[in-house]
Amino acid sequence: MTPCLPFTVLGILCFPVLMYELAEVLFDLYGMATLDDVDSNCNGMVLRSISEKPPKHHIMKFMSFSSLKSEDRYESGNFEAGGYSWKLVLFPNGNKKRNVTDHISLYLEMAGEKPISTDLVVTVEYKLFLLNRQKEKKTYLVREDANKKYCFYRAIVGGSAGFDRFISLEEFGNLRNGYLVDDQCEFGAEVFVSEMRNGKGEMVAMNLNTVMYKHVWNVIDFSKLSAEYYFSPSFIGEDQKYCKWKIWLYPKGTAAGKGSHVSVFLQMDETEKLPTGSKILAQFKLGILDQVHGKHIVREAKQWFSAPRWGLGWPELITQEANAAFLKNDICVVETEFTILGVSIPGIS
Repeated sequence: MTPCLPFTVLGILCFPVLMYELAEVLFDLYGMATLDDVDSNCNGMVLRSISEKPPKHHIMKFMSFSSLKSEDRYESGNFEAGGYSWKLVLFPNGNKKRNVTDHISLYLEMAGEKPISTDLVVTVEYKLFLLNRQKEKKTYLVREDANKKYCFYRAIVGGSAGFDRFISLEEFGNLRNGYLVDDQCEFGAEVFVSEMRNGKGEMVAMNLNTVMYKHVWNVIDFSKLSAEYYFSPSFIGEDQKYCKWKIWLYPKGTAAGKGSHVSVFLQMDETEKLPTGSKILAQFKLGILDQVHGKHIVREAKQWFSAPRWGLGWPELITQEANAAFLKNDICVVETEFTILGVSIPGIS
C-alpha cells in the first residue's frame, strides 16, 4: 500500500564540513591526536586528545559520582557561549534509548529560550572534556567529532550533539587512569559558534539517527466522533525534541478511503517554521492496535518529503468494520514510531 498526503520536519544537522583521512592528525595546541572509534552520533570518527588547558566555557564537577548510579541522566546548569545558551547532559550508565551499555554518554544541548532564526544556520565546533588527575599536573581527556563542525538548523529550542560512548565505564573507573579519584570527577565543554545566512547552496545530512521513538494516542468515544478529522496533541521524540509532531485522523476516511476506511497520517506541527524547499528523509510506522486479539494493523514508510506534502500516511489504513472490532470501551488506540534519517537544507551559502 503506497503512502500519500501531508508532512514536514525540523532537524538538527550533523554533517561533515571537514573530512580527515584515516591517519593520525596533528591537533592544534594539544600535540598529537588520534582517530578514535566510530560513534553513532556522528557521521565519522571521533578525535581523542590530551590537553593541559581546562575547558573555556563550562566545568561540571561531581563530588560524589557514585550517587548518580541510580540516575538515568543528569543535566548541568545552563551556560553561555557564542550568544546562545547551552547545557551538558550526562548519562552515567549510558544512554539506554540509544542502546548504549558499559559507557558514559555525554552530550551538548541547546538550552534557554532563544530560538535560531529560520534564515540562519548555527555552526558549532565543540569539545567535551574529562579531567585526568593521574599525575601531579592536571590534564584533560578531550573528545570531538573528526568532522570538526556540528550544525544546528531549526527554529525552536532543542537538539543535541555529543558522544554515545564518551568513555567506557571500565576505563573511567580504573583508579590508575585518574578520572575518578575519591569518587570525584570533572567534565567540561568548549563551544565555538558561528552563524551562516541563507545563500544559494544546499546542505545534506544523512544517517542522523537510528533510534525509533514511539507515541500512543488513545482516541476516546470513537464511535461518537462527528467531525471530518481530528489532530492528536503535539508530541516529540525524546532525543529529537527540536521537532513537534501530531497524528491526523479521519474517522470516516478521506481520499481513496472516504466512507469505507479509517485514514491516519503523521504530520509535523509548526510547519511555518520550516524554510521553503527543505526536504526530510523520515522513517515511520503508523498503526491501529487490536485491543481484543492483538492483530494490529501497522504500515511503514521511508521517503524524502517536501512541499507541498506536509504529512504522510494511509487513506486506507483499515476498514471501518475491521476497526470497530479493534475497539475496547469505545477507545481507538493509534500508535506511531518515527525518526529522522536525513535532511536537505536549501539556500545555504
